[in-house]
Amino acid sequence: MISVPRDVVEFSRVFRDAGYELYLVGGAVRDALMGHGRSDYDFATSALPDEVSALFRRVIPTGIRHGTVTIPFKGHLFEVTTYRIDGDYSDSRHPDTVTYTRSLPEDLARRDFTINAIAFDPVTRRIVDPHDGRGDIRRGIIRTVGDPKDRFGEDALRIIRAVRFSAQLEFDVDRETLAAAGSAAPTVSRVAVERVSAELRRMMEAPRPSRGWLLLESTGLLEILLPELLEDRSIPVAVFPHLLASCDCAPREHEVLRWAALLHDVAKPRCYREADRGVSFLGHDELSAEIARDVLTRLRFPGKTIEAVSHLVRHHMFGYTSQWSDAAIRRFLARLGGRDRLYDLTALARADACGKRGTPFDPPTIRELEQRVEALLSTSPPLEKRDLAIGGRDIMTELGMSPGPSVGVIIDELYGAVLDDPSLNTRERLLEIARRFARDRLNLDRS
Repeated sequence: MISVPRDVVEFSRVFRDAGYELYLVGGAVRDALMGHGRSDYDFATSALPDEVSALFRRVIPTGIRHGTVTIPFKGHLFEVTTYRIDGDYSDSRHPDTVTYTRSLPEDLARRDFTINAIAFDPVTRRIVDPHDGRGDIRRGIIRTVGDPKDRFGEDALRIIRAVRFSAQLEFDVDRETLAAAGSAAPTVSRVAVERVSAELRRMMEAPRPSRGWLLLESTGLLEILLPELLEDRSIPVAVFPHLLASCDCAPREHEVLRWAALLHDVAKPRCYREADRGVSFLGHDELSAEIARDVLTRLRFPGKTIEAVSHLVRHHMFGYTSQWSDAAIRRFLARLGGRDRLYDLTALARADACGKRGTPFDPPTIRELEQRVEALLSTSPPLEKRDLAIGGRDIMTELGMSPGPSVGVIIDELYGAVLDDPSLNTRERLLEIARRFARDRLNLDRS
């Protein structure tokens, strides 16, 4: 049973009353058949683009070259594409030519996977499914429409899309489709990085991203897209499985944490050392952060995401113990950049622990650290330089100094003193410390 909003039915009636067909297609139909909700809807129509434009007061030509327009309708933005037959894909992305057709089956035959090649008429409630997409949904199968070699030859991104759908829907990839994906894997290098990145980011929203990463490995795509994850083949320690397990354990809705979990130990193969006392991975946190930054930069991630992921990876070996003093915790918070980043880091620690155990685990030391942080923060301690009771201008005025590096050195000294003892954060005490430091350490005696 497919249920759609009344606005979708009313929108469809505009076309039917004008003598045209209009069907819901793609993910909206697939998800409805699976009982999943959806807020965006794509349509296919027998009407040509200019005929569609004549039906509405405002039409946005978002992809007019390929027969697609966007129509504002009662608060929605409905994307409508004329039935079409695609020509060759010489750029492995867009068809070189598009031929419009009045035939829905011909339009469905050009689509990527059977589960996306189902159409639904919101008015008559008729379902058109010439490639048994509903059967594949019941069987939990990802299968191309027609010959998978042809589909992947048209657009190599479809290989990654097959992997992404498998992870998101927890479906298996059809044997013939999987074999063709492996054969065509090298052609992915011709696909724009931004398109690849978008698919990988959506794959990381899956219940268990490991399903997708393992498929990428088995098809040879991982060696092309993210070979850093395969470097544990050179050492007798299984790093890759731990990274996948940790990634699955990270919160599904938190992209930064999922990528940090996937990459937090990625440098272990490069830092692997054997000694009399056993194996060590000294410095892998710093190097993993560098690799994470390189990987996400290569995938054209937003700068804020790159910085957040690499920051978490860099600090994931924080090693809290009950012996930490309150001053040590304040310094740690200051180094991290505040409470939010601390809770991201403890969430990463939980994902790491879960990845090692195979089941969710809440380390007692992590809970203790969070409790101590809450207790400290309740006193509103100064954690940033801007929280100091005096600033650079005060120092220059009171000590008779000119602008220069020495002012910054004094600020750093005051900041460290206040992190050790927040009670020092008064104008009088800080100026006293500044005068003494300038005299004894910087030889700036103004008396």
